[in-house]
Amino acid sequence: MLRSTVRAAIGLLVATLAVPALWATTAVERTENEMVQEAAIIVTGHCTHLQSQWVGRTLVTLATIQVSEVLKGDAGSQVTVVLPGGVDSNRRIPVAMSYPAAPEIFQQENVLLFLTPEDLVAGGYSVVGFSQGKFSLAVDDGKKVATQDLSGLNLQGHNGSLRRGQGKAIQLDELRARIRQAPAAGRER
Repeated sequence: MLRSTVRAAIGLLVATLAVPALWATTAVERTENEMVQEAAIIVTGHCTHLQSQWVGRTLVTLATIQVSEVLKGDAGSQVTVVLPGGVDSNRRIPVAMSYPAAPEIFQQENVLLFLTPEDLVAGGYSVVGFSQGKFSLAVDDGKKVATQDLSGLNLQGHNGSLRRGQGKAIQLDELRARIRQAPAAGRER
């Protein structure tokens, strides 16, 4: 009796520990060079407006980014970023959709974004690599820093291995230099 109770407890513990990994979002891990090559545009900017909108049966959030610097491509003074999920509070019963580890952009947030055209919304862009192509910008000890939070994301390596994403911080000037030094799409280094 004691053995079966212990086995059941161990089985329950293993199942409980496995559930978070099963429910996490998985994305193919991208290097900075791969993100530079995949991105049509890379910009820094400031989020000036957020609006949720239905596209078919999918709720998305449109983030308007006032572009302050273009690091790759041809971007106008503003870009619209299409983010998965959102809130429709105009219904009699409000509806919200969310996606684990999806990229989030907040009102008034300063960001660096690797973007690719998004077919769901005319003129819109999506973040490369789900949330991998989104960096938050802040000032730390007088220096601009870009931070990336991938802690809610499982990353699948090119060899098939799976690992949990992590957060990282890098000085903005260093990230800019890496982007500019990365080989362009279709060109060998």
